[in-house]
Amino acid sequence: MMEITALKKIPDYYRKLKNRAVGAVNLHEKDFQLVLNIAIIILLNFVGMTLNLRCDLTQKNNYSLSRKSRDVVSGLKENLKVRVLFSRDLPAQHAAVYRYLKDILEEYNYYGNEYFSYEMVDDKDLEKQAEDFGIRPVQSQELSSDQVRVRRVYMGLIIQQSDIIEKIDRITGTSGLEYSITTLMEKISNKVDGLLRLKNPITVSLYLDRSMTRLPIDGIGELEGKVREAVARCNSRNYDKLKFAMVDPSGKKGAGGFETYGLNKVKWGAGVSRQGARIEAGEAVFGLVLEGNGRHEVVDINVAPTILGSYTVSGADRLEDRINAAVGSLVSSNPVIGYITGHQEADINDSETRTGAGLLKKLLSDMYDLRQIDLSREDIPGDIRTIIVNGPRTEFKELELYRIDQFLMKGRSALFLLDSFAEIDMQGQQFFGGQPVVVPVNTGLDRMLEHYGIRIGKNVVLDASCAKVNLGNAIKDYPLVPIIRQSGLDQKSVITKYLKGIAFMKASAVDADRKAIGKSGADTVFLVTTSQDSWLMEGQVNFNPFMMDSGEKKDLKSRNLAVLVSGKLASYFTGRDAPKEAQTPAKNGAISLVSRLDSTIRNGRSEIIVVGTSEIARSGFLMDSQKILARGAGSGEGEDAFSNGVFIHNMADYLSGNNFAPEMQSKSLDYNPLGKTSETSRFFYKIFNIIGVPLMSVAAGIYVWRKRRSRKTAIMKEFSPEVHE
Repeated sequence: MMEITALKKIPDYYRKLKNRAVGAVNLHEKDFQLVLNIAIIILLNFVGMTLNLRCDLTQKNNYSLSRKSRDVVSGLKENLKVRVLFSRDLPAQHAAVYRYLKDILEEYNYYGNEYFSYEMVDDKDLEKQAEDFGIRPVQSQELSSDQVRVRRVYMGLIIQQSDIIEKIDRITGTSGLEYSITTLMEKISNKVDGLLRLKNPITVSLYLDRSMTRLPIDGIGELEGKVREAVARCNSRNYDKLKFAMVDPSGKKGAGGFETYGLNKVKWGAGVSRQGARIEAGEAVFGLVLEGNGRHEVVDINVAPTILGSYTVSGADRLEDRINAAVGSLVSSNPVIGYITGHQEADINDSETRTGAGLLKKLLSDMYDLRQIDLSREDIPGDIRTIIVNGPRTEFKELELYRIDQFLMKGRSALFLLDSFAEIDMQGQQFFGGQPVVVPVNTGLDRMLEHYGIRIGKNVVLDASCAKVNLGNAIKDYPLVPIIRQSGLDQKSVITKYLKGIAFMKASAVDADRKAIGKSGADTVFLVTTSQDSWLMEGQVNFNPFMMDSGEKKDLKSRNLAVLVSGKLASYFTGRDAPKEAQTPAKNGAISLVSRLDSTIRNGRSEIIVVGTSEIARSGFLMDSQKILARGAGSGEGEDAFSNGVFIHNMADYLSGNNFAPEMQSKSLDYNPLGKTSETSRFFYKIFNIIGVPLMSVAAGIYVWRKRRSRKTAIMKEFSPEVHE
């Protein structure tokens, strides 16, 4: 019996042994699966760190870098550091700017190579670093406890490479922030290369007659010391490439300051100094000039009257920044844009009057250098791709037209800002009552442009969608200043599709013969168009607001104010003899050079933009347009987001081949309000929300209930027919 019992237990023993083995195998499988899962998670995280995917859902890719920015930051060859000097605990509008700036710098850091870095400066070091780098505080308003509190805050940025520093003093808005940072990075790299290539130092010359120090001008005695100190500080950050020179214009050395550099002259009558010494009447050249690398830059320093009746030196503040900017212009390798002169065009060196173009030069100086060209004396240099003709008043000679025409036939580009009428100030003229007189302008350019298929009308466009002016106690529409909304801006062209609004003034209608232009192999784009409620002033033109009553409106329709023609064009001089001055006659059978082109070269494209006014590029209206458009922006940063300056810069960028710039400048945290709807539409939406939405909910419930009931009936019929019956 015992043997039989033992034999019976043997299968149980093997069964338990088998179960233990199976359990061990299952345990090993579970451990292996756990290890495998951990390895997969680690690998997925590693792949996610190196091959991550980002998606920017904003309309303008505001939080993504453009291709140009990626190329610049990934192509750095030396250490470049960005320091952000922003105060903490800022009001909501400025805190949003800080967050946006931080997000953009994260993008730069993501795409940048090992030479890029950035730092958000702590509050404890903020004031000291701001003082060291010359960042000034700005005033910020915030509402706290039902009171408006004003405090000084820092909102600046420093870009440093080696000893070279560029900065943005005020970052109060997000518009064009990426553009500013990228262009400064590129500018500072070019500046480093330019300074290292210099063989001779840059001379900083102060033209100051010693006799002027005796005049009752506040700050004149300390000016030399200020300039010396500013040059010394700039020297430490420009590889010691600056050399200061004091020039007394009364001597022979400084005699040519006025003619050579266009410096200001100060005149004074006989009098007595503040110390009681007699002062003889005289005049002297006065100003600050930087010269080097075969070029020169003028830093404006003037003598200006004060409200108290005395005189002071103006322009002597922030000398270090202004000298540093001039150094950058001298050594930079920015593309050059030719600025045509010799016909009373707006002066790019005029930074004081409203009719000058000093603000235009400053606007374009972040990417371009403007070089003045007198076509009566020289041809357009070969290194220039784009020219600007800005508001000429006198007629162009045939030679000058020929040089512009042949420049375009080489596949180059031109921006024409032309006026059909000019306003002449008649102050002191009793015959005209001292009122301005409007006279036609004849430059001869209209004939050449008409040959290309572009016609500028002898009229002035007025629009009911316009700016408003204060006339006494009343606010009156001023149709002479049309406000162009987004619907009047071409949404396909890179020049205008990112803009939301611009303002024009004293503009003439610009038309183009699309059929004729298309036959020659060119394309036409109307960049700017007025509203449907615009009309023309023709014949007797008067810019007085009282002369633009609604009774004068006729033939209401939209008018074109700016046109782009791009492609193959026929020369204006086709079938005509070139001017004698441009011909190279052969003498005694000698070989002569023939360089005349009768059409655009085969592998090139002629590009022309014609705008029916030069007013938009003059300093006065550039400043006024910001205020005009900001009133309707509805945003605290309206002056940044709605500026004519962006439109002008975009045209220069397009013609110069820099199509990336308009998109970069458009990026911002824009205020996008809902569009206005009609009274009928609002009533319909209201009824729909009150009645329609509940009815739709009830209908959806009934539909679901019936579907469930139908399904229940089908199931019962299939599996319980007796119950269903």
